[in-house]
Amino acid sequence: MKQVQLLFSNRIMLEDTKSMQLDYSLMESVSEEDHLTPYYGIKISKFLGETVEMDEVAGISTSKESVVFILKKLFQFEVTPISMVEIVDELVTQGL
Repeated sequence: MKQVQLLFSNRIMLEDTKSMQLDYSLMESVSEEDHLTPYYGIKISKFLGETVEMDEVAGISTSKESVVFILKKLFQFEVTPISMVEIVDELVTQGL
């Protein structure tokens, strides 16, 4: 079972007086092998008018602190769903 918790949210004003909202959520799932070990992932949702775009990366780490750290970086740099997977991969490879 997957639980999703919204941790950060950005509202960004665009040049044409529209605004875009980015929500950064922590996902928690339990290992299907032992049904005990939690592992964490990230979900980013982008809201622009009536359009909703989202993407997620599950199973990044069993360390909640590590995934929250990555999530905070994504929030600080206003990463959108379309570029999230590549950036998360780079951050995990660097050991952040």
